[in-house]
Amino acid sequence: MTHDPTSRKILPQSSQMASFNFVPQPAPQAQKNYVFVDEHNRHKRLKVMRACEGAPTMQSGSASASSTPMSAYDPSSRSFSAAPTSVHGGYSQQSMMNTTPKAGGPIYQQPSFAESQTNLFQAVQYPDAQQQSQPNLHYASVNPAVNVVDESYASHNVFPTPPCMEAQLKKIPLVNEAGTAPYLRNKASFRREEEPVIDEVDDFSVVLPPMTPGKIRIPPALMPDDATAHQYLDLYFTNVHPFLPVLSKAIFYQQWNTNRAAISPLILEAMFAIAGRLADEPAQGQQWLALAAAHADAFMDVPRLSTLQALLIILKAKEGAPKKGYYYRSWMAIVQCVQMGKDLGLDEHYADHQAGRGCESTELECRMKTRIWQTVFALEVMIGSPQGRTDLAVDIDEVDFRLPQPIPGDDEEEAVVSRNFTHLARLVRNVSRMNSVYARIKKRKEWGIDPEFVQLNPSLNSWLAELPADLSITFPPDNSPPWIPSPFVGNLHQYHYLTFILLHRPQLAFCDPNDLEGKWKQHMMICYSSAKAICRVQEAILNSFGMSGLQYMLRGFSFPVYCALSCVVLHLVAMTSPDPDLNTDSREFFQRQMRVMEKIMVVWPMPELQRQIDAVREAFSMDTRKPFVLKPSFPTGARHPAPRHHLAQVRAIGL
Repeated sequence: MTHDPTSRKILPQSSQMASFNFVPQPAPQAQKNYVFVDEHNRHKRLKVMRACEGAPTMQSGSASASSTPMSAYDPSSRSFSAAPTSVHGGYSQQSMMNTTPKAGGPIYQQPSFAESQTNLFQAVQYPDAQQQSQPNLHYASVNPAVNVVDESYASHNVFPTPPCMEAQLKKIPLVNEAGTAPYLRNKASFRREEEPVIDEVDDFSVVLPPMTPGKIRIPPALMPDDATAHQYLDLYFTNVHPFLPVLSKAIFYQQWNTNRAAISPLILEAMFAIAGRLADEPAQGQQWLALAAAHADAFMDVPRLSTLQALLIILKAKEGAPKKGYYYRSWMAIVQCVQMGKDLGLDEHYADHQAGRGCESTELECRMKTRIWQTVFALEVMIGSPQGRTDLAVDIDEVDFRLPQPIPGDDEEEAVVSRNFTHLARLVRNVSRMNSVYARIKKRKEWGIDPEFVQLNPSLNSWLAELPADLSITFPPDNSPPWIPSPFVGNLHQYHYLTFILLHRPQLAFCDPNDLEGKWKQHMMICYSSAKAICRVQEAILNSFGMSGLQYMLRGFSFPVYCALSCVVLHLVAMTSPDPDLNTDSREFFQRQMRVMEKIMVVWPMPELQRQIDAVREAFSMDTRKPFVLKPSFPTGARHPAPRHHLAQVRAIGL
């Protein structure tokens, strides 16, 4: 595999978005420089501005050099604000041209993408880890810039922000360095006065046959004929089952062929709901989902393994047709699944086997129980962590992460599904560890560089080393999308690179960009290389498998959107950086990532998220009526050499 970042976990809970610091340089007088300013200290900036209004323009060299863009991210709003800075102040008309780098050799020697990825991630030094060489990247070779700014003023953000740009950027749903996405869980909105509940009209529930007393079953009038049913089942097991292996294919088809009454109708309804959408029959899929919703409450009298399986499949089915409050509904649904799994003893299943106690199940049933609990574990982390939740209930010691061995009666495809999902569960385990560490240290002043957190770094490299060749991908050196054999492999690597971002962004946030040891750049290169890899993997999935390839994966379209929004801040940092290692292709990748998001939002009806993504397009798109093209005016004049003490160490500000 050509890439490998370093390990990082999805940090949840509303945490702090530390400032990302960009490095400035003298701008032409008539040029307006958009930079990011610290909203937390806006009152200080305005106070200084009012005091300075009407003051004569200073012409000295030190004054003209003081147009140093200062960057900070406001965790209270989780948004960047852009302020144009110029020597004379004001909002003069900005020239519409791209900034071109100055002549001369680059500070850092830039290798090819594939080479730099390999060298970059392998070269990260960890305690007790084997030291590896990195011939092409010299992080410590940054030449300190001369400090031409009075430090008594350099610590303040005194640059005015255009109200229109500020208002736009405040709407951007950026993901903070703890992995928390404000659009997934907004505590402030939960605390406001309750809004009246509005019952959403479901066109399909009204056409369902009336519920009759007695045994719950699928109405004969709705049951598809055998040919259609087989088509639906094949679509489900081929496309969705690898991502959600909660059924035993062998057991299911044995019951289907010999005793269909033994299959829970709730399972069939949930499977048909998903398959209907995959068969380009969304109306049929929605009708089956409405039927499953109507029947679900009747199955909640006692915990049943079949009910747990059905609830997990229903959770997957709802990804394609999200209702208002989708993210909170998803959390409550997985909480229910966790509790039912514990009531069924799935949390003790692995420990029982380790202690030599049998589970009174056949080998196929035992394998199925293991996969169900792996799935519950993965979904709890993937739903809860991005919402900022640290109170996760599934302990990693309760989950069996051993690679499965062949068992009688299981076909080769099922063995591959079990093996592949175990690798995904191992990756989620890394995120769960980050979550647990973050929960313990989040109140410490510099939690991002706390030794307890930093020691997690090597874990992702060990995960990658254990990955079989058929689950690996190779990235072409020309920045084009790689070839991927299946959507599952694409999902796996998207999540892999996301974990690098989520592990290293906190460390990046607490590093000084002017540190001569080069730690800031080391973490930034890991994060940004991962962001570019995520974009390329998403493009590869779209090119080879279409939108369905993104819909199949765990959490459906929500997952690639979350990944993309996690990368937006990194693209902004890279574009405003003076370092060619970061800014050379940053505009290209920002545009490519935005176009992927645009395509997803066309087919995924999520109005509340659509409004926020539209805010990103409005802030940065040249023409919002067309596919995303970055405004040529951004980030004009932002790539300047930094004063030596320009940017202080990033502070974590509590939300």
